[in-house]
Amino acid sequence: MDIGIVDVLDGSYRDFSDANVTESNNLVDAMFASMSFAGFFPPAEVLDSSWFDGSAVWDIDIFSAVNRCKDLGFDNENIVVDVIMTSSANLKSVKAEDYKSIGMLFRYLEISSFYNAMDGLLRAKFAYKGVDFRYVITPSDSMPSSMYPLNLNEKQVQAIIDMGYKDAQNVINAETNSLEDLIHYHALKKTGNK
Repeated sequence: MDIGIVDVLDGSYRDFSDANVTESNNLVDAMFASMSFAGFFPPAEVLDSSWFDGSAVWDIDIFSAVNRCKDLGFDNENIVVDVIMTSSANLKSVKAEDYKSIGMLFRYLEISSFYNAMDGLLRAKFAYKGVDFRYVITPSDSMPSSMYPLNLNEKQVQAIIDMGYKDAQNVINAETNSLEDLIHYHALKKTGNK
């Protein structure tokens, strides 16, 4: 288990794993801070500072997971990483005139999440030569959302779970490398190639 949070005051990233999360009130404080999404909730006033969710630094924190394996004595060639992303594998074109302020915020977050996740994934891939980035699972469709943050009903949550299961099966059963396909798409998107 890894929980990452970011100090609002100095921008530092703090990682909690099973090695330190049970010390003192770390678990409660780290969980509280990791639920403080900037723009939706105020920072958590814990651990002698103000904190919010670690996604400000790492949309997906692959480094902590790989470093944990290395701390346990595994060589890069013996580490297998499967990644589950919450951002779509592709950024669909939309009609901007359909968006109002909240809709535009969610579109911004969708785009930002895609590029941040891809940048984190690429940094990890290039930092850890020999690690097998086996599967990268991305949502095949937009995830349900609501006008109120983190306020999904049971049907919406089940739809996300069902889509995740289907998308994972598609990646596992595919003959192509999901990461290489995603890297190719990302490169084309960044250069503006349609």
